[in-house]
Amino acid sequence: MGKPNKPIHQPFEGDNPRGRFVKITHDMMSSPAWQDLSLRQQGLYLHLKAKYSQRKIHGNIENDNRNDISLPKSEWFPELYSDYRTFSKDIRKLEENGFIQTIRYGKATHQCNIYGFSDLWKKWKPPK
Repeated sequence: MGKPNKPIHQPFEGDNPRGRFVKITHDMMSSPAWQDLSLRQQGLYLHLKAKYSQRKIHGNIENDNRNDISLPKSEWFPELYSDYRTFSKDIRKLEENGFIQTIRYGKATHQCNIYGFSDLWKKWKPPK
């Protein structure tokens, strides 16, 4: 008989005591790059981060999709954004501040863009 699964979440964090979650560290949230983002841009990052998944074997990451994150228009319009210009501006800001990078620009092939996560936010400096 196996060990019972202990809950990893508090009741106020969701209905599933062992459900998926988005991990944002305190040092990221207190970084100048994060503080420079608007709440809407921070929310967009959280939506992208919610698409991240990894497969661990014996505590080691075997594979993940850190450079294969897509957000098709059907997922952001109209619930998150009502127009492409605002969405595009916020994606650019996430790139400029070092949180994401564009892996594939899909406009020419009529496909959605593919994004990857970056740690360049650690080195980001505010523009002068």
